[in-house]
Order: sequence, then C-alpha cells, then structure tokens
Amino acid sequence: MRLRDISFFISTLILAAALSAALDVMAAEPGPITPEEGKAMVQQQTDLVILDVRNPNEYVTVHYPDALNIPVNELETRLNEVPQGKPVLVHCGLGKRAQRGYEILKEKRPDIKELYYINGEVIF
Repeated sequence: MRLRDISFFISTLILAAALSAALDVMAAEPGPITPEEGKAMVQQQTDLVILDVRNPNEYVTVHYPDALNIPVNELETRLNEVPQGKPVLVHCGLGKRAQRGYEILKEKRPDIKELYYINGEVIF
C-alpha cells in the first residue's frame, strides 16, 4: 500500500467513527441518558424541548437557553404546557426529580414519543 492510500484509509476510519458517535447521540433510546449525552443532545437538536423541573430559584441561577421551567411538584397540573410533537429532555440538578418528571410525562402524556431524562448531574 502506498502512503497516500494508507492516509485515505485512516481518514475514512476517523470520519466513520465520528459519524457513528454523532448518530449514537441523535438516536439515543428514549429514557435515561448520561449528562454528556444530554449536553450533546441540547447542542445538536434544534427542535428539542428542554424541560427543567427544578425550582424557580435554582432555574434563575443557571439554565439552558429557552428551557421550559416547570417544577416537578407542579408538573401534573401543568402538563398542557409541554409541547407535543417534539422530543422532550427532562433535567434537574442531579437526576432524581428529572426521573420523576419523566415518569409523570410517560404516564400522563403518551403522545410524547421521544422522551428522555438526564440521569446525573447536568452539564451546562
């Protein structure tokens, strides 16, 4: 093999690995995802609804731009505020409230087909 052929082969492998990693993030199974997957999802999906289920005083400190803030203890009475027809990513600070928010939405809003929550400390 010539040096040029080897270089092309290596470049192709690197590109394939990068595309595979990107597709893994974009095609994550609904349910729990890691903080790293959540951050990548926020950066890559423009139609994503980011649902922050922390309390308002936590939300004002730091939050994702355009995130919808509905505290988990208010979620059942405010379900209609979560848009339909879009993927939804639920998060809190460490993952417990996000999991509860996910469970509420999964039960009460079966129309949301792409529903995820960050299981762990959120990376802003």
